Amino acid sequence: MKGVRVSVKMGFKNPFFFEKEYKSSISNKLKELGIKRFTFSDLVCKRRKVIEDGFYAIDEARFDFITLNFSGLHRAINSILKDGIEFKYGKVINIDAGVKRIEFFNEGYLLSPVLVLDEEGRSVDFVENPVLYNKFIRDKIIRKYENVYGKKPDNDSFIIIFRNIPDKIVEEGKIYLKSKCELYGSKELIYLANCLGLGDNNEEGFGMMSEELYFYKNK
Repeated sequence: MKGVRVSVKMGFKNPFFFEKEYKSSISNKLKELGIKRFTFSDLVCKRRKVIEDGFYAIDEARFDFITLNFSGLHRAINSILKDGIEFKYGKVINIDAGVKRIEFFNEGYLLSPVLVLDEEGRSVDFVENPVLYNKFIRDKIIRKYENVYGKKPDNDSFIIIFRNIPDKIVEEGKIYLKSKCELYGSKELIYLANCLGLGDNNEEGFGMMSEELYFYKNK
């Protein structure tokens, strides 16, 4: 089963306000369209103005989502292009999309922060306990593999290494990390992480990894 990355590009005639919880609107839209397993990036703006409750996107913005290919994906993408995406303060209708197949990679960047929870729902911090962090992140990708394929992986080794001290975001007692990282171990587990994300709450917009860091590059 191959992964597909969809780039959703938004254009604005006027600044458009996104609330801090904008990811719930994206997540709900993708679920409504029948996309069951996925992860997606943070919304990246070519220019933006940050205020207390969110930010204004100016000119252009983009997010990417990754899922495993399925028969209804083309129809789901067409629905996004036709109907747009409803956010708390309005609907974005000027949308374009690009699609490409996911190839295997083990080194890249987190385009949305990764969250790892223990059995009690408490955050695990890689910086404080990398061994425990890797235990839980491995357990989660193995469980995800079993749910997708209905069997255990032939090789269940899996480890993540951050190449520098990760940026730490703490919200409502949860720890989210964002950094350049490398994955080692089972190729089938690494590829599934390429397609469906790392850690917890992938469908809420966390744990998406990409070979490329930037959506918009200076010319």
